[in-house]
Amino acid sequence: MDARLLEKLNSFLAIEKSLRTATSAQQIARITCSDSQQLLKFDSCLFFSGANLKLIAASNVTTIDATSSEAVRWRRQVQKHFAAAKKQRLLQVQFSTAAPKDGDQKAQEAHHLILIPLGRNGEEGCLALLRAKAFSQQEQEIVRELADSVQQALLALRGARRFSLRRLCARRPLILAAVFAGICLIPVRQSVLAPATLAAIEPRIVSARTDGVIREINIPPNAKVQNGQLLFTLEDAEVTAEIDRVQQEIALYRERLRMTRQYNFQQAAAGHKLAQAETDLSIRNLDLSYQQTLLDKTRVKAPATGVAIYTDPSDWIGRRIYAGEKVMEIVQPHARQIQIDLPTADAIPLPKNAQTVFYAESDPLSPIRGQLRYHSLLTAEGENLPASYRLLASIQQDRAQIRINTRGHARIYGTRVPLVYYLLRRPLASARRWVGI
Repeated sequence: MDARLLEKLNSFLAIEKSLRTATSAQQIARITCSDSQQLLKFDSCLFFSGANLKLIAASNVTTIDATSSEAVRWRRQVQKHFAAAKKQRLLQVQFSTAAPKDGDQKAQEAHHLILIPLGRNGEEGCLALLRAKAFSQQEQEIVRELADSVQQALLALRGARRFSLRRLCARRPLILAAVFAGICLIPVRQSVLAPATLAAIEPRIVSARTDGVIREINIPPNAKVQNGQLLFTLEDAEVTAEIDRVQQEIALYRERLRMTRQYNFQQAAAGHKLAQAETDLSIRNLDLSYQQTLLDKTRVKAPATGVAIYTDPSDWIGRRIYAGEKVMEIVQPHARQIQIDLPTADAIPLPKNAQTVFYAESDPLSPIRGQLRYHSLLTAEGENLPASYRLLASIQQDRAQIRINTRGHARIYGTRVPLVYYLLRRPLASARRWVGI
């Protein structure tokens, strides 16, 4: 092998070794600009760092001021051809500069400039070589190899390495911890499940108007009724007997009044008896009117048009009820709402108009979506139910096949919270009660 070629090869290997042991980008730049003179003959070597092409090193110069006029001039010169250099990966351009020669006389000198971007798209910077003579093809290959070595040293220094399954496995605990933390921080919409009923809106309560025993219910359950239609009848035998008695008394007092008037024509002093007979008859008429009112109260009629809802006729016939006691309801079939009993232990902050989904036990695959419109501030305890808040939700998407008063469960959606809080909310509350803090 040619001794000269062997010497250049040794120089190149020495530069590569120096680049591999460099500890900073500044040191890499200085090695590139100073040691590369052993490989190539050039007038100047400039090292521009980063995508913004900041001049950080130059051959035969110890310190660089990036704001100096010379640095700014060369930076502009490189920026002018940098886009073309990124496309060709190596660009050699020729340009003329004004240089002082022979005292005050100036002449144009031709220079050749080689630009080679560092990195895939020049993001690591650019290496620029300048000399008066054009670079040969062999010299351009040497510049490419030098640029590849510089680029590899920069990437190694920054830690940008290729994907390695071994390194990935070595960092598995950290990766798993990061993935777990990321999953825990995923925002989810908080929700609770509570017992609910598909209830009527403002049902008309039908109750007894007087004390008595139900003798007959005139309509079947869930029947459509018209306003004023007879619903049920109380036992009226006692009232009817009283009416018969009063009517007989009225007939008797009318006859007495007739005889008193005839007697009054014969004796003028019998005038006070006529007034007493008229008063007695009036009292009996009032008593008859009262008894007829009681008889009317034993016949309860529908207060509005709708559907009459009650349990079963056999549960009511023969049962004694009291004035004001509820017997049935008159509801409108299409005026419905979701009535929810939210236990206090499951209470969460609910936004205004919170979304609600009702799942009927008879048809769980047909959810009814609604919007919360009322939240009670008082709690109530029902049969087999803990202390609960009463919530009412208006229906947005109704299902006609689900009948009114159908029971089920409703899911109420609250605000978004981290997944870890969603999962640990109830365990944390239980732990606090157990610990007592």
